Amino acid sequence: MEHPIHDSQVIVVGAGVAGCQAAYEASKNDTKVILLEEHPQVGVPSHCSGVVSLNGLTLLGLEPNPIFTQRMIQGAIFNSPKGEPFEVRTKNPVAVIINRMRFDQYLAKRAVAAGVTLHTKTRVSKIERYPNGGVGLSVRDGPGYKGEIVIDASGAGSRLPEQAGLRTPDWSQLLPGLQYELAETKQQGDMVELFFGIHRAPGFFAWSIPTGDHSARVGLACRKGNVKKLLDDLVKEYWPKSTVDATKSGSVLVSGPVDKCWSENFLVTGDAAGQVKQTTGGGIVIGGYSGMLAGKAAARAAKTPQEQRWKILMQYDQEWRDKFASDLKRMGIAHRIFAGLSDETLSRLFEAVRDYLPEIQEYADMDFQGKIISHMLRKRKFAALLPRVAFDSVKSIFS
Repeated sequence: MEHPIHDSQVIVVGAGVAGCQAAYEASKNDTKVILLEEHPQVGVPSHCSGVVSLNGLTLLGLEPNPIFTQRMIQGAIFNSPKGEPFEVRTKNPVAVIINRMRFDQYLAKRAVAAGVTLHTKTRVSKIERYPNGGVGLSVRDGPGYKGEIVIDASGAGSRLPEQAGLRTPDWSQLLPGLQYELAETKQQGDMVELFFGIHRAPGFFAWSIPTGDHSARVGLACRKGNVKKLLDDLVKEYWPKSTVDATKSGSVLVSGPVDKCWSENFLVTGDAAGQVKQTTGGGIVIGGYSGMLAGKAAARAAKTPQEQRWKILMQYDQEWRDKFASDLKRMGIAHRIFAGLSDETLSRLFEAVRDYLPEIQEYADMDFQGKIISHMLRKRKFAALLPRVAFDSVKSIFS
């Protein structure tokens, strides 16, 4: 890269939640920060279902705001492949439905107000390291960038970590997904609804998220089958009189995190690092919090002599794992088991759950699911189903 004209201390690639949080925290620590977004507008296109726990928002240093909040949620209704649905309801709201485009734009504006320079329509193609320290970024159809530390928060499919000498998530573990914004639905309540089974969404699940009194965000992801046909069948059965206002395609990453998130003058965070819940595909809270840690580390490292930076960057990797790695490991195990279950076994698991609803309502946490997963696996009725689970898991490998 010849003569880059944009100089900074920290360069953040990707203006999603993780990137905006990283840029904001780095700038708060008296660092010159540039935030790069490949699309003309932050938050567009949006591929997110938009369910965020209230505890998760607090962890990100945020609270519900009319700018991006659409509806409060008090629990979920679970539809098993066979049998009656059941619900897990809390006394008080536990989550909020957000407009993801407005949420990302809110975070970007907050970062800019803190001193971050935002460049849109800027697609990074290559990273380059300089012999005397620092890094550069080549950009398609434009001048390059030079800084001390680069944070890659550009999302699933990023190739920057590979260029920086790191492993990427297993991109073959990106499940295809599709989502409709429905209008003119039946009356919507304050519960998210989830649908399971091979005939609904093989290997994952479908969802309905109320966005208004008569509107909903309905989607699914799956390992096998035609995503559009599966979603159309669901909508036809449950919301036959609704209209589709918008269609959003995307993918759900279920690979788990990479084994290392830093290299010389480089950090990776968010979906690009696999910091995503394998059970749901959600990455707003984990990615956003990890982005905050990355921003703080990058700000410190940018002001530290080159030979000492590695300790600070490595500390970021350890800090985010201390917070989330244990839960992500258990969520990964739960996802791999769940993905191979037959409808019969899955329905029996749901029936077993009914006996423990009070405990689930007490212990369940949307963002830290490892505790409830471990707790339930010790229950007698679940243990009795383990032979069936094992059989289904082995059978799915050869199917």
